[in-house]
Amino acid sequence: MDTLFKYASGVALALFAAGLTSCSKSDETAGGVTDIGNSIASGIVVTEANQPVARARVVAYYDNWNKTSIEDSVVVEADDNGIFSLKFDSTRSVVLFAENGSESGLSRIQHTGAALVMVGHPRRLESSVAEAKSGYMRIVGRSEVAPVNSDGSFAFESMPVGEISLVYVASDQSQARFNFMTAVVGDTLKIPSLENKNEGWLTISDYHYYSGAAYGGIMVNVPDGISVPQDTATPEPVAPDTTAKDTSAVDTTEELAISLNLHMDGSDSVAKVYNNDGSVADSVNYVEGVSGKGILLKVGQFVEVGDIDPCAGDFTMSAWTKWSGYRGDGIYQLLFAEREDWVAGLSRFQLQYEFMTSSFVAVGDGMDLSGYGYAWLAKGNVERGGTLPMNEWSLLVLVNEGGKLYFYINGELVSNKAGVPFTPKKVAAPLPFRIGGSEVPNDTWNGAIDEVKIESVARSAEWVKAEYEKYAK
Repeated sequence: MDTLFKYASGVALALFAAGLTSCSKSDETAGGVTDIGNSIASGIVVTEANQPVARARVVAYYDNWNKTSIEDSVVVEADDNGIFSLKFDSTRSVVLFAENGSESGLSRIQHTGAALVMVGHPRRLESSVAEAKSGYMRIVGRSEVAPVNSDGSFAFESMPVGEISLVYVASDQSQARFNFMTAVVGDTLKIPSLENKNEGWLTISDYHYYSGAAYGGIMVNVPDGISVPQDTATPEPVAPDTTAKDTSAVDTTEELAISLNLHMDGSDSVAKVYNNDGSVADSVNYVEGVSGKGILLKVGQFVEVGDIDPCAGDFTMSAWTKWSGYRGDGIYQLLFAEREDWVAGLSRFQLQYEFMTSSFVAVGDGMDLSGYGYAWLAKGNVERGGTLPMNEWSLLVLVNEGGKLYFYINGELVSNKAGVPFTPKKVAAPLPFRIGGSEVPNDTWNGAIDEVKIESVARSAEWVKAEYEKYAK
C-alpha cells in the first residue's frame, strides 16, 4: 500500500500559497489578554460549493488533542470576499473555527501562515469506542463534549465540517484521537466503532476507510507507522497491465464511444468557451501553447464540448497545462468536469486540484457512503512536496480502467500503483462535459491549457509515455 493513501499519506489541510491580503477587522482576544499573537495568519472562508463567505466570524483556538479543554482564543471577522488575517502565537497549537449563520467549519494554520476554512451545515456524529464504558469525547477546537455511555456509544448533535480531531478522554486524561476530514454527505455521519489499539490513535477495523478514497463520508488521516487494516483479499498491490495496447482502439462496448482531440486554439468546432453564468464568452485569451496556441481561461470561464459521458466505462483524459498555482480564491480548481450545477446535484465527475489537501482529487458521488465518491490521487504542487511543477508545461493524464483510477504527470504514474477505486455519481440526464472550470467562478483552472484528449478507452502506461514525449522539452 502506497503511504500516500493512508488518507491517506498524512496529507495536511490548507497547504496553499500564502500572501493573501486582508481587510478583516482587528483581533479581539478572549480571556482578557490584549495581545498574545506573534505571527500573522492570512486566509479565506468558503462554502462547500467553493463560494467565498462574506463577514464570517473566524476564531483561532489554542487547543490540542492532549488537552481536555480550550485554553484561549483570538477572534476576527472576514471581509466581503471571505478574506481574513489574525495574529497568533506560533509556539502553540492552533485550531481555526469559522461560522456564518448556521454553517461552520474547522481547519488549521500551516507553517507558512496560510489558512483555508470551509464551512457547511453541521452534521450529527454517531460512533462508539470499543471496550470503553465511561469518559467523554471532545472535538479539538470546540467546547462541546459527548458522554461515552456504558456500551461505548456517543453522539454529537452538531459537528462542524472540515478537519476534525476527535479525542477520547477518560480519568481526566486524553487517551487517543481520531483525525479525519468530512466529505459532502447528509445530515448524519455514522462512524464504525473506534479501537484504541495504537498508542495515542483510534482506528477503525474496516480497511475501506484506509483505501485512498473517501469512504463512509470521511477521509481518515493517520501518520506513517500506525497499524491500519489491509484488504485481505488483495494483500499485495497488483500493478496495472502496462503492455502495449492498440492506441487507435475505441471501446465499442460503450453506449457512447468518445474520441476527442482538442487543440484549444479556437479551431475546435465542438469546443465553446462560456462564462459561468452560461453566456458565450466574448473575450478569450489564446496564448503560446505546447504546440501552437493554447487557451488561458479568465476567472469564471470554462470550455464545454457538449453532453458526453466518458464515465460510462473506461476512459482516458489528458491535457497539457502550464499551471500557475493558487489564485487567492476558492478551495478547488477544476481541470475536467462532467457537471451542470453542483448545488442542484447535477454533477457526475470532476478532476480537481484541491488546496485543502494540496492534492489532485477525483470527485463523483460524495453522498454514496458505501462506495468511493472521492479518490485522492496524488500530491500536486512541487512546492508542497508534490509532482506538478508551476509555470512549466506538464502533461496530466487520468485513466479509468475497471473502476480504478491511474493518474500520470509527465509520463509517470504518481497515484497508487494498484489503482484508486472510484465511483462516478449516477445521474438521470446527460450532463455537459467541461474543461478548465464550471458554473462556479472560483473553480476556473489557473493556467494555460493545450492539446486535450478525451477518449472512452483505458490507455496503457506506454501510450501515456509516448504522449508525453511528443512535446516534452
